[in-house]
Amino acid sequence: MSILRKRKVIAIIHSRSGVPIRLTEERWEHIIASHTDMKDNQKLLLETIQEPDMILKGATDELRAIKFFPETHLGPKYIMGAYKELSEKDGFIVTAYKTSRIDKIVKRGVIWSKRQ
Repeated sequence: MSILRKRKVIAIIHSRSGVPIRLTEERWEHIIASHTDMKDNQKLLLETIQEPDMILKGATDELRAIKFFPETHLGPKYIMGAYKELSEKDGFIVTAYKTSRIDKIVKRGVIWSKRQ
């Protein structure tokens, strides 16, 4: 029963390219276990994927959405949300975290930027 519970979809939003992206309970539990400062920031993560400032290349086949938030409980931070687009009709969030600096991940390559 807990395996079925962990696959529960918490939210579905659309990536910039229009692909429905799922946030599952299992992935959210992974995110907040690995990055405890994300605990109360689920809405900010969903906003990051749906309305990013930038989309970057990932380490493998994932995409990385970046959005700056001037006010979080830790002060001004970027949220990085990694997600995969499996097809035109399906994708999912892999992980997410907050950071003050994005210079290292930007070096992987910018796919799209709001400020082009």
